[in-house]
Amino acid sequence: MDDSKVPTASIRGLSESEKQVYWQNLWQNDQAWFHMSDAHPDMLKFQDQFLRDNCRVYVPLCGKSVDLKYLADKGHEVVGCEYCETAILQFFEEQSIKYERYQHPTAPYEIFKATDKNITIYKGDFFALGSSIMGKVDAIWDRGSFVAIDPSRRREYADVMYDVMNTNRKYLLYSVEYESKIGGTPYNVPVQEIDDIFGQKFAAFTLDTCEITRLSLVGIPMATVSLTLLKLR
Repeated sequence: MDDSKVPTASIRGLSESEKQVYWQNLWQNDQAWFHMSDAHPDMLKFQDQFLRDNCRVYVPLCGKSVDLKYLADKGHEVVGCEYCETAILQFFEEQSIKYERYQHPTAPYEIFKATDKNITIYKGDFFALGSSIMGKVDAIWDRGSFVAIDPSRRREYADVMYDVMNTNRKYLLYSVEYESKIGGTPYNVPVQEIDDIFGQKFAAFTLDTCEITRLSLVGIPMATVSLTLLKLR
């Protein structure tokens, strides 16, 4: 990807429809600077902390993440949610996975289901995709979802995660903390706020922290990445 194409404009203050256009354009114009061509190293490092054998794993706001295929190849059932159809189609094309698509019979979601792997992606609004539609999951890998949603909706976000998780299962959350005020994604997530947002329903344990500079592409010269393991209380 050409780094000169990386968008740096703030999306704070945009309407929901304007944000949807922003993300659509980002994928269509190959500006998804956060996408990784291999399975995410933090997921690989901590997979034994949040996965059991043959889990049903949820990857919210999944984009075209290679992690979906990795998890399915490991024998897990993988469920993703993504608003942008371009990202979904790119995932199946780039990973050479055949799929079928159909409309959910009662909810406003188009479903993309791999025909030869256990991967299902719901196209639509994350906040409305509860367990009554997608069922319960055994594990969650949240690499770029929580940091992408508007901070004003974080408690609502935690409620959705609580709703879809099976009892005694685990959730691996990736977050970034920094001082720069870019006004857009990835949003700043202080470690203390994770406990404030999730603490009533989840117990939070920090697995690892490290400093990174690669977010300088979007105006963040230095950030601290945290990997947090959340367990249902």
